[in-house]
Amino acid sequence: MTELSAPTLSAPVNGSRSATTHASRIGHALPVGAAGFAWCSLALGLATIGVLSPAGAAIILPGTFFYGGIVQLLAGFFALASGASFAAAFLTAYGAFWIGYSAIEVYVAPHIVASIVSSPANAGLSKQAVAALAGHTVVQSLGVFLIAWLVVTLIFTIVSLGTNAVTVTAFVLLDVTIVALLLAYFGASAAGAPQSGALHLAGYAEIILAAVAFYIVLAELANETMGRTVFPLFPLTRNSPTGLAA
Repeated sequence: MTELSAPTLSAPVNGSRSATTHASRIGHALPVGAAGFAWCSLALGLATIGVLSPAGAAIILPGTFFYGGIVQLLAGFFALASGASFAAAFLTAYGAFWIGYSAIEVYVAPHIVASIVSSPANAGLSKQAVAALAGHTVVQSLGVFLIAWLVVTLIFTIVSLGTNAVTVTAFVLLDVTIVALLLAYFGASAAGAPQSGALHLAGYAEIILAAVAFYIVLAELANETMGRTVFPLFPLTRNSPTGLAA
């Protein structure tokens, strides 16, 4: 996406031929939001492969809410104001995703567990059976949640074919991550433990995705500040700009 500045407007004024009006310039929103997405992907990928304990993994939630969620959402609105429709669409979408992910971890998943534990229908079950039922319900629900996000991501993947090879790679890796998570969640044990092989595949795909997203941020910022292509993004069409197409 190349940043868009407001055009220079010319109009006759008081008999003169033209007068130039300089409108305010909107900055480059893509790297602002993409950096938040890259950070969240790296942090969650490391947590998924077990670098952090389940309890310690909660430390990433402020980042997923504020950097991946709020900042990315705001960047999407600025991209929309600049006329970068594609960048605005995926920045706002995944900004909302990270806010939703944070809400699931902090409120929704514990609420599901509490509802099942306190349900009179499960009063005759052992504590282990109730805990297994709660865990299985949570991972199955997460699978359904991710199916809808896979549809959204596949649409963005198709649209990205008009941009550049690095952007397409990022979306393909995101597709792989979501599919692996679906396999992990829908293949969970009766006790609610995700399928470990698929879960680790998702974690490593997230880490690689983070590296690609960080490269996009580096390329967009460095190429802009240096006024030339230092870090290529490899446009896929003749009419594509050097950055992410609007």
